Amino acid sequence: MGQGSNIIEKEALEMMNVVEVARMTECLKALGLSDAEIIIVQNYIATGVGLPTKEPAEKESD
Repeated sequence: MGQGSNIIEKEALEMMNVVEVARMTECLKALGLSDAEIIIVQNYIATGVGLPTKEPAEKESD
């Protein structure tokens, strides 16, 4: 059982704390991300699932 607790302790050391999350959110807002985009970023960081891809901008037809 000691081995399992070591994994949990290691994982806890790698987690972001509340201050770091708040700073990241503030920075993303300053960069111009919307609240919805910030949530996508935070969900991806937390889970590693759902990495968004940037779609190429559509060219305007003349």
